[in-house]
Amino acid sequence: MKSQKSNMPDWVQHVLTQLLSPPAFFSSPVSPGAQPSGSPRQQASDAASPAASRPERPPREGHETEWARRGADDTVPSHSQSQAPPIPQTVASKYDLAIEHRRPDGNIEIWTDIKGGRYAAKRSSIAPDHCRAMCQCLRHAQEQGFTKFARVIATSSGAPCVRHGDFTYYVTEWVWGQPANFGLPEHVAQTAYTLAQFHEATRNFHTDWQPDEAADDVFGLLQARSRDLRQMWLRADRRKEKDAFDQLLLSIREDLQRDAAESLALLEDRDVIAYLEAERASGGWCHLDVIPSNCLYTAQHQVVLIDFELARPAPRALDMAHLLRRSLERGNWDGHLAYACFLHFDAVRSISKAEYRAVEAILRFPYLPWRIAHARYHFGADPAQLDALQRYATQHERRQAFLASLRQQVERLGE
Repeated sequence: MKSQKSNMPDWVQHVLTQLLSPPAFFSSPVSPGAQPSGSPRQQASDAASPAASRPERPPREGHETEWARRGADDTVPSHSQSQAPPIPQTVASKYDLAIEHRRPDGNIEIWTDIKGGRYAAKRSSIAPDHCRAMCQCLRHAQEQGFTKFARVIATSSGAPCVRHGDFTYYVTEWVWGQPANFGLPEHVAQTAYTLAQFHEATRNFHTDWQPDEAADDVFGLLQARSRDLRQMWLRADRRKEKDAFDQLLLSIREDLQRDAAESLALLEDRDVIAYLEAERASGGWCHLDVIPSNCLYTAQHQVVLIDFELARPAPRALDMAHLLRRSLERGNWDGHLAYACFLHFDAVRSISKAEYRAVEAILRFPYLPWRIAHARYHFGADPAQLDALQRYATQHERRQAFLASLRQQVERLGE
């Protein structure tokens, strides 16, 4: 064993040593300050001052969950958004808030009352029944002890939102914090811990609201994306005058095709299918919009979640994989970030071997190239797309090394 470990990176050796002696692997801290306070399996009961903002959605046919759309994360620079029009005074008058000042900030308005209290007012395209279900879910989570989220302020009549014209408006308490830095193990650790707690706190929550697109058919969505990726390769290949993006995409086609096929093969594993079915029946909800601006790191060294418009029943492997992918892309596939994420999800509920495999399957799929190419070939070219694809290509070897190490460690679980 010693000779085998000597060929591995230091972080892999550390994780392997711990993985071969479960559950001790999940009882040691990541780094000073990264371990959550209290019992490692304690439901979130620590108070956190709870704003709602949201990145732009990419245009596409129909609605998509977070992991099927373009997010405003660090990997693909997006065009600056124009300032949203003011929220109608008719909407503001529905609230018993002594608002003294209103200031636009991107797609929200910051409201300040006469006592200096702050609120985030949001114009949204979601339907009122969707907003009610979101609020009911958060209220249920709070009853279970989960407090690390932006609380929705009811109107004077007790409604969770106001419908005016073509939009739904809702207001939340302001969260004092900074967008989490997914390149720092401490921030990744606390984000993972909060996401896992939210999922656990919503396991017994049920609602009559039905999302227009479910998030639990992981295989079906990745399969559809694989077909879409093939169509875009054909489109690039048919071009008589190929630009630099076309050429780069075609040059890495075989690698992307292999990763997509391996991803689907992992999801067809019998144990992974059983895990996904069990998660579908459990009723737990995922946030599904895991981007830094929705995960605010506070002065209390905690992460508070905002913007739950995409939240819905889903296997928690989705939130885990979204956080991992964004942090690993930012950190050039540094395994310490993965260790922080896995450790703190497991601190809330143990990660099974099948769940690790599901996470690997989602990470294995070439999501970023698919997303960039989809936006480019369906909705128009942007210089940032080539930059992002080039960054992905330069990380290829480190990405493959990480995924190979992850598979090796997972396969050894239970030996």
